[in-house]
Amino acid sequence: MLTLAAAFVGCTKDEWPDQPDWSRIPDPSIPVDDGFMKPAACSNTVVAHRGGAAECGAPDNSMAALEYAMSLGCYGMECDIYWTKDNDIIVAHANGDCKVNNLQPWTATVAELRAAGRLSNGEELPTLEEFIRRVMVEGNCTRLVLDVKRVDKPYAQPEYVINAARRACEIVTEMKAKHFVELICTGFNLDAMKAAHNCAVIAEVPIGMNSSRSGKEYGTLGFGWANLSAASGMDAAAGGKGSCSLEEYEKAGVALSVYNVDQRAGDGNAVYSTAAVNYYIANYKRFRTLCSNYPKWLIGKIDHAYKVYDGIRSEADFEAFAESLASDPTGRRFLDGNGEVVLHCDLTLNGFVPLSNFSGTFNGNGKTLTIGYRGDAQQIGLFKRLSGTVRNLTVAGRFESVRSDDSEIHLGAFAAETDNAAIENCTNRAEIVVADAADVTPRTMILSGFVGKAFNGVTLRNCRNTGNISFSSPALYMIGGFVGAVQEDDGLYTIADCHNTADFDNAGSNSGWNFMGGIAGKTISRQLVPGETSNYRLIVEECSSTGTISIAGPSKVRASGIVAQTQGAYRISGCTFSGAIESTDATKRDVVIGGIMAMADKECVGLVEGCTFSGRISAAQAGANNFFGGIYGNNGGAASVVNDCRTTASAYVGCPIGKSVGMLAGRPNKKGFTVSNCRIAGTVTNKQGAAVVITADNLEDWMFAGYGTSVAVTLKNNGYNDGK
Repeated sequence: MLTLAAAFVGCTKDEWPDQPDWSRIPDPSIPVDDGFMKPAACSNTVVAHRGGAAECGAPDNSMAALEYAMSLGCYGMECDIYWTKDNDIIVAHANGDCKVNNLQPWTATVAELRAAGRLSNGEELPTLEEFIRRVMVEGNCTRLVLDVKRVDKPYAQPEYVINAARRACEIVTEMKAKHFVELICTGFNLDAMKAAHNCAVIAEVPIGMNSSRSGKEYGTLGFGWANLSAASGMDAAAGGKGSCSLEEYEKAGVALSVYNVDQRAGDGNAVYSTAAVNYYIANYKRFRTLCSNYPKWLIGKIDHAYKVYDGIRSEADFEAFAESLASDPTGRRFLDGNGEVVLHCDLTLNGFVPLSNFSGTFNGNGKTLTIGYRGDAQQIGLFKRLSGTVRNLTVAGRFESVRSDDSEIHLGAFAAETDNAAIENCTNRAEIVVADAADVTPRTMILSGFVGKAFNGVTLRNCRNTGNISFSSPALYMIGGFVGAVQEDDGLYTIADCHNTADFDNAGSNSGWNFMGGIAGKTISRQLVPGETSNYRLIVEECSSTGTISIAGPSKVRASGIVAQTQGAYRISGCTFSGAIESTDATKRDVVIGGIMAMADKECVGLVEGCTFSGRISAAQAGANNFFGGIYGNNGGAASVVNDCRTTASAYVGCPIGKSVGMLAGRPNKKGFTVSNCRIAGTVTNKQGAAVVITADNLEDWMFAGYGTSVAVTLKNNGYNDGK
């Protein structure tokens, strides 16, 4: 002991160096194999202020508070220390007069201080040796961060601060505890700080200065670790009222710790506003440590923001994933070894809020998300915008839009919008509902079981939609089983092997054009450029729809079992519509209905090939500009080809008093319409109301009923579909 005491004799004010050699202070983050016991690995750098007493209800600096900090796995417990008259160290928080149990610690022995009172839970005042003995156990990761308190009452007495630092370092050395202890010393007196540094060098423990000096000053003094008040030392960017910034300390090469980042008010050194807390969470890894009166809360916030997850295994995991997308659209903290976010369990998400943009890969792993949403967002769906991939997922539940302003609403169970995205092997069972009051401000609603509005290309492959869509609103609408609308751009839009069995029930009441399709609503893709013959930008292949589309109300409508309307270069192949489309308002005009496509608009060039209409189209309209057809309602494109298509004996197209009704098209394109290798059957109700059964003898007259072959139609190798 004499040798040890002699080693610390140099820790006096007469021996202070002009410039401490801070390079001799060990870095606890660098592993050292020196034979001394070390703390277990710690997953955070949170320091429990006085043990987190405010959070756990134990007295400040008590053994119970230490136990709490250790149970949380905190990096450290900040504990206040004072030197006693009998050359010992107590762990205690003094009052404003620097008194503990109404005694100034340096004027009393440990026994006298203990005799003067106990802690509120009945504990005796603890000593540093007792605290060190408790933390030096296998498996514990919590260090003691000793705050060598200033002594300024009744006047400044730095010698007692020096004594506390010296004796603490002696005890650490005696107990071989250098890896379990760090020092913070008050910087109110540089002489005391330098003396404390000398002691720390001898004991080989890290030491920081508690002083709101600038980063430049720390650098000039050679100090490598600063500990600042979050409230009075840090600047406004960090929620404080001081002038110190994280950036200036980083620039000066000074490690920075702060105290305290708290859940609520109550500590004059703490910040607790949402903005301040978010700042420290966002910059957490740039600080040496963060101290808090609420360590469990702070660790939870940090884990929520930085934890690396093994996919999504609970509702809490899903909430963390949702929050992470606000700053990281790839969801990288949730990726598995294949670079995917994997859903490992079914989840029910009531009170759901649409997730932010997602650009990664979400693998539903065959699981189901049951979502309950009712709200007024403009972007409604599992994701607001998807620019990545979703696969192997089922979405169930209900999405209901109640917005009442003139915004354009995009709603898709999987994504409100997509940007060059892909959805594969997925199922939607979620119901889509819009039910607005009649006096709501008109707007546009773009709805779908999968994607509201698609931009820059999309691929939907091997998907199923069983979620019904119910629409009652004066808003304009574009509705599809898989895509509500496609934006005009150079993207490639592919919908393949997708099948709709859902019903669409519409009671729109606006005066504009509206669109409903069993697979897609309104699509606008790039036109072919001169010289191109097959560079289609909208491809719908091997899809089917069996649901019923019910249209009521006076709105103008273009409805179809597959695609409601397209503008651009398109190819629809191998598709089947065996459902029903019913338009019941006899006063309605401008109704166009087609089994495969309602309207090929403007100068679009396209091909419909290998498709089958075996469903039912029934319209009550008598007005002008109403067209009904088993393949096309109205083909207004520049050059369209129908090849190898079928209508069956069960197919029906009828409007008892309409005039533009045909088994292939209600109105063919006068600019160029080629029909080849098609087989026709079914029943047509003509303009006089008589039902005509298609036969081998009359099929050419009723392929385009009302127009016959007088328009620019080229027929090649067509015939009656006898089912053989």
